Amino acid sequence: MPASVKPPLVHAVDVIGTQDEARRLAGELAARIAVSPGVRSVEWDEASASWACTLTGGGRGRLTLAAPADPAAVPEHTHRIVATFEQGTPVVAEAFFAAARHLPFTATEIAAAVSELPLTSRLADRWTDKPLAGAGVLLTIHHMRDFLVLVDSLLTLGVDPAHTTVIDKEYPYAHTHRVDAHMVHRHGITVWRYQDLREGIEDHIGRVAAAGKRSVVMDDGGYVMPTVLHELPQQTGHFTGLVEQTTSGIRKVDGLDLPLPLFSVAQSDMKSMIEPYGIADAAVRNTLRLLPDEKFEGQPVLVLGFGRIGHEAARVLEARRMRVAVFDADITRLVAAHEEGFLTGRSLEELVRAHRPRLVIGCVGSRSFGLREARLLPARSFLVSTTSRNFEFALDELREGSTAVTDRGVLGTSYQLADGPGICVLGHGMPINFHYAESLSNRYVDLVLAGLAVGAVALADGDERLRPGHNVAATNEILAESGIVDDYYRLYGPAGGGGRD
Repeated sequence: MPASVKPPLVHAVDVIGTQDEARRLAGELAARIAVSPGVRSVEWDEASASWACTLTGGGRGRLTLAAPADPAAVPEHTHRIVATFEQGTPVVAEAFFAAARHLPFTATEIAAAVSELPLTSRLADRWTDKPLAGAGVLLTIHHMRDFLVLVDSLLTLGVDPAHTTVIDKEYPYAHTHRVDAHMVHRHGITVWRYQDLREGIEDHIGRVAAAGKRSVVMDDGGYVMPTVLHELPQQTGHFTGLVEQTTSGIRKVDGLDLPLPLFSVAQSDMKSMIEPYGIADAAVRNTLRLLPDEKFEGQPVLVLGFGRIGHEAARVLEARRMRVAVFDADITRLVAAHEEGFLTGRSLEELVRAHRPRLVIGCVGSRSFGLREARLLPARSFLVSTTSRNFEFALDELREGSTAVTDRGVLGTSYQLADGPGICVLGHGMPINFHYAESLSNRYVDLVLAGLAVGAVALADGDERLRPGHNVAATNEILAESGIVDDYYRLYGPAGGGGRD
C-alpha cells in the first residue's frame, strides 16, 4: 500500500443470537447511524451486502453483518457486526464510530445473563406489589451485563424508566457501550456520563420531582451524595436513602453528616464474607492476562493495604507462588499480615527497598504509592490498582518525575523515571478487575446485586430500622430477612449442584 493511502479503520462486535436477531440488530444500527451527526445518508448496497454510509466532507463508511471465518473459534450462534471507516477526517471518524458502538444486546444474550443471575432476576417473585412504583432511582453501578439484569428487575419491581437515571462511570469495561445502548434503546432510560455528574443529578431530580416522587440512590463508589451535599445541598430532601456497594464509597461519606439513611451493602456480613476473594482473584487474573509473557512465580510482589481485598489478594498471589510482602498503615492489620506469614514492615520505603517487588498491588483507595517509592523498584516493574477510579497511585508525581511517559494502549501507561527505573501502571491506574473485563462471574456477583435491590426496596418502603446515617446492623438484619443468602446457599451449597435448579 502506498504511504499516502491510509488503511480503513474498523470496529467489530461479536453478538450472539439467531440469524433474525442479528439482522434486526444490524438494521436498527444502520437506521440510527443514518440520523447521527456527520452522516448524510445510509443506503443498502446489494452488491456488497452492506450499508454504504455517506458522511460529511466527502467521508465514507460501511456497516456489514458478517460471519466469523472460523465458527469453531467462537461461541455458537456468533455473528459479527463490522463498521468500516473508509475515508474522511478524524472528527468524522469519531462521530461515525460513536454511533456504531451503540449496539444493544440481543434477546439471546440477555436471556443468558438472566439465567446466570437467578437471585437478581427473580426478585419480583418476592415482592408482587411493585414496591418501587412510587420511587425514582439514580444508579452509578458498573456497566457490565449483570447490571442490565439488575435494571430489568428494578423495572419489574415498579420503577418507571422515565424516573430512572444511570451515571456511566466511563471505565473501559468490556461492554460499556453496549450496556449504555441497551438501557437507552431498549428501556428509554436516561444515561449521563460521570464527567457530567452534577448536571445528570439535577436532570434526574427535575424529572422525578415533577412526577411527585422522591428517589433512592444506588451507588458504587460514593459519587452521588457527596456531590449533592457539597454542590446541591438544597436538593438533599429529594432523596429517601442511599444504597452503597463499596468500601471506597463508604469512605467518601464517612465524614459527612448524612441526613438520610445509608443501607451499607459494602459493610454487610453478606458481602464481606463472600465477595472479596472473587475481586482479588479477578484482579490477579486480569493482571496476568495483560502480561502473558512475564514470569512472576518466585518473584517479589507487594500488596498495599490488608483490608478485605488486600487480604485476599495476598493469599491469591501466594497461591500463585509469588513472594508476598504486605504494607498497611494500620498497625493492627500489619500485625495480622505478619502473623499470617507475610513479609511486613513499619516503613513502606524501607519495605520496598528491601523486598524490591516487581509487582505492586494497590488495595487502599487513596495515594498509597508515589514517586519516592517508585524510584526504589527494580526495572520493568508494574503497578496495579484494585480500587475505584485512578486514585491509588500518585500518577501526577510519576509524570512529573519522568523523562518520558508513554501511553501503551490497553496495557496502561509507562513511566521512565528521571532517577529511577522504567515502570508500567497497568490499566492507566484504573481498577484492573474492570479493565476491558467483566470482573466477577455473573453467578458470583448475583448475591450482591440482589442485596442492592433489597436495600432499595427497604428504603422506598420507609423501613423504620433505617435511620439517617450508617445502618450496618439494620442492613444485616434486612438482608438476612430477605432470604437471598438462604437462596444462595441453596444454589451453591452442598446440595445445590452449582446453581442448577
